[in-house]
Amino acid sequence: MKHLNKKIHCFNPGHETAVLSGKTAYTPPAIVRRMASELSLLPLWYGEEGDFVFTDEPVAAIRFLSSLPDIIRPKVIPLSENTIDQLRHQENPPEIATWGLAPNILQGFEKLRQRSHDLFSVPTWNDACTRLTGRQTAASCLYALQSLLPDSSLPLPPHFCEGQDEIRRFMAGCPPPYVLKMPYSCSGRGVFWLNNRHLDKRAICWINGVLKKQGVVSIEQALDKVCDFAMEFVSDGQGTVDFEGWSVFDTHPDGSFNGNWLGSQALLEKHLLSYVPSNQMNHIRESVTKVLSDTLSNDYKGFMGVDMMIYRQNGIFAIHPMVEINLRYTMGLVAMQLSRLVHHASQGRFIVACRPTGEGYASHLEMQKTHPLRLDEGKIRSGYLALCPVKPETQYRAFLIVTDGINSAVGY
Repeated sequence: MKHLNKKIHCFNPGHETAVLSGKTAYTPPAIVRRMASELSLLPLWYGEEGDFVFTDEPVAAIRFLSSLPDIIRPKVIPLSENTIDQLRHQENPPEIATWGLAPNILQGFEKLRQRSHDLFSVPTWNDACTRLTGRQTAASCLYALQSLLPDSSLPLPPHFCEGQDEIRRFMAGCPPPYVLKMPYSCSGRGVFWLNNRHLDKRAICWINGVLKKQGVVSIEQALDKVCDFAMEFVSDGQGTVDFEGWSVFDTHPDGSFNGNWLGSQALLEKHLLSYVPSNQMNHIRESVTKVLSDTLSNDYKGFMGVDMMIYRQNGIFAIHPMVEINLRYTMGLVAMQLSRLVHHASQGRFIVACRPTGEGYASHLEMQKTHPLRLDEGKIRSGYLALCPVKPETQYRAFLIVTDGINSAVGY
C-alpha cells in the first residue's frame, strides 16, 4: 500500500448511499454517523508512518495511542479541524484519503481546504463512480468473465427488476432459494433472503422500500456457500489494476460482515487452495484483474475489494468470482495490515461489532481480563486488542483477538 504523498485518512462507512444520492449536502443516517464517529481511528491501522487520521476527538485519540504498547503503536498522527494548522510544517500538502469516495465527504473537505488556505489537497469527484459503485457493475463484470473463463461453470449474474412482476417471472424460471439485494449497499447489508417462490407481506414491504429508494432491486439464485473470501486490488486511475492480496472473512446468516481472518497471505491462500486447485484460482485472479482494468479504465483511482465465495455445486467446490465490488478501502485491506502485527506462530480474527450501549464496554473490559495481550518478538502472540477507544457509551467496536498456534485444518 505504499504511496508517495502523505495522506489524511477519513473513515466514512456507508458511502454507497451517499454516492446514490449524488448530493453534496447529503447527511448519512444517525446509525452510520455513529459508526463513523466511534470507529474514526480505524485508519490508524492501515495508514503509513507519517500519515494523518481525521477525527473529532484528537485529545482522546492521542490518549488512546499512548495506551498502546510502543512496539505495535501506529505512527499515524491524529488530526482535527481545530488542529489543521499543524499541516503547515509539511513539505508537500497531504492528500485526503476517504474510506469511500462520495460527493458529500469530498465537498466537506473542500470547504475545509479553502478555509485552511490549501494545506491539503482533495480528490475530484468523478460522476462515473456513481455507475461503478452500484451492483450492476459487478453483474456486468460477471458477464465479461464468462468469455474469459469458458471452462468454468460460473453462476448466472443477478437480474435487476423494476417491479414485483419481474421478480416473480425470475422466480418462475429459477428454483429457490433466492437473494434479493439493494443495488447500493455495503458489507452484506441491504440483503433479503427468500427460501421459496412466495412473496409474503414482509418480502413485499422490503421490495417496495428498495424500489422507492433506489428504483430497482436485484435477484439471484442463492448458492450453497462454503467460504467467503475476497481479492483486494488497487487501481492507479490510468487503466492499470494490481492485485494486493487475499482476505478471508465470515458473515452472519443474513449476509452481513462478521469478521476477517488474520494471518499470513500464505496461510490464507493455503486455506483457499484446500478447496480448489491453484491453477484455477490463478486463472480467476488474472481474469478478474483484466476485467477490472477494462471496466474502471481511467474512472477510479484507489483501493477496492472483490467479494467472492467458494460454494458446492453438484457435489464439487466451485468459485463465484464476482459477488460484489467494493469500490473503497475494505475491512479485508485493514485485515491485511493487521496481520503484520500477528506472530507467525499465531492466528486471529479482526472483528467489527455493534452492541447496545453499556454491553460493548462491559464486553471490552471482560475481554481485556480474560484475553490479556501477550507480545513475542515484537508481534502479538495472543490476546485481545481494541483498535479504537471504547467508552461506556460505545456501541461500535473494532478489535482483534489472537490465539497462540495455527490449525489450518479447521480454519479459525
